[in-house]
Amino acid sequence: MDKFLKAMVVGFATLTFIVVACVIGAYPTKWIVNYLFTPQTLIALFGVAKLNFWKALWLNAICASLFKGTITSK
Repeated sequence: MDKFLKAMVVGFATLTFIVVACVIGAYPTKWIVNYLFTPQTLIALFGVAKLNFWKALWLNAICASLFKGTITSK
């Protein structure tokens, strides 16, 4: 039972970390995009006049998968 409880705590901590990291990444993206782009540009790109949290989260996910860097050491 002790191993099960430890696994549950680790799983909950990992899930909490992932959620916090997503929020920390999505809100600045939302604020920056809404500040820098005009509503006409946002409508052309995303179909909305203002970017919301969920679209900013998807934008972060897409950019992370497309522009993922690799680190090589010699």
